[in-house]
Amino acid sequence: MNAPLKALAEMRRLTTPFPEGTAVRAWQAEGGRVVGFVGLGVPEELIHAARMLPFRISADNESMPLHKAEACMLANTSSVARTFLQLALDGRYDFLDGVVVSPTNEGTRRLFDNWRAYVPRPYMDSIFLPLKHTEEACALYQADLEDWRSRLSEMRCAYIVDRDLARAIEVCNRGRELLQKLYALRKRERPPVTGAESLEIVKAAARMPREQFNDLLEALLRELAVSRRRIWKSKRLMVIGSDLENSTWIEAVEALDAVVVTDDLCTGTRYCFGQVDASLPPMEALARYYLLARTPGPRVWLAGERFAHILGLAEQYRVEGVISQVQRHDDDYGQDAAFLRKAMDERGIPMLEVEVDYGEGPSTEFTTRCEAFLGPLQSKGQAVPKLGASSGSPDRHAATVAAAKPH
Repeated sequence: MNAPLKALAEMRRLTTPFPEGTAVRAWQAEGGRVVGFVGLGVPEELIHAARMLPFRISADNESMPLHKAEACMLANTSSVARTFLQLALDGRYDFLDGVVVSPTNEGTRRLFDNWRAYVPRPYMDSIFLPLKHTEEACALYQADLEDWRSRLSEMRCAYIVDRDLARAIEVCNRGRELLQKLYALRKRERPPVTGAESLEIVKAAARMPREQFNDLLEALLRELAVSRRRIWKSKRLMVIGSDLENSTWIEAVEALDAVVVTDDLCTGTRYCFGQVDASLPPMEALARYYLLARTPGPRVWLAGERFAHILGLAEQYRVEGVISQVQRHDDDYGQDAAFLRKAMDERGIPMLEVEVDYGEGPSTEFTTRCEAFLGPLQSKGQAVPKLGASSGSPDRHAATVAAAKPH
């Protein structure tokens, strides 16, 4: 039986209770301010460079009634936005000194409006995130980041200089590098960590000071290097889709003789893959990374790059099946499901599609569907078809998904 990971246990201790964990309280006890952010279009480096703690707004391993939020937002608004608002209305995020939102859909925009109207924090702001991955769009995004830099500097009462930005980029890049090393270990025939453990690690990255997280992740990687930890499961899976914070959901999948070895999630590869180019001027480097270098979600035109990334991961991690989870009323992920299903079918990759409410744990129905999906995989024993020479770069796979691109 595999021993618990000491470094992961320490991460959990420091991020408990949720959301205002031990690490946050220690930070504030020293006079530090905390700025919550919503969306992957908010560069944490700018908050870090302002000597504040960036904290990702999320739920955790619990579901909750959304009665207060639904009095403010329609029930067909994404459950992600309603859950965040419910937490705010319940006072769970009163410890934040500020909130910054990068709207990705109508639900996120209405989240910001309602939060500002009913339980405002001292500083509230939003950042424009373009829909296109083009040089013109990047220039617009960088200009908006410059404006945000000025507003955040006013909150800090001191201008955020390039030297501090460069240092913040270095610290966050180190965290990404370490997380990518963790993901590389999951390519092994018998990975040393479960998918649920990996999710908890990525969640911790945005809930404590990044330097502290980096030290703990380095300790965890050393722990894995000297241990004989192996996850003995017969089926290798990938989870893709909307925001996923509840690790009990993955635990339920992995209890069925399977291990989640990779993902395409905002709390996974889309959060930690790639690096900010430290050779560029800091603001340009941040704009290019957050808009152009990261693999896009489904809101960004076109979908081919996203599909290529998913298919490339399936090959690299020798995935035998994919579970696609979409939050109810999340139009972006729901609308591109048919195109993604076509791309998977063409390559013989089995995919289970499930619709869930954000934050909810595994239901009996979900477990039953997973059992039915996983059963045939063991006897099928197929490897993912080769997609050609792979370096992990979506560009290498772009041609293979051309037919799956929505126009």
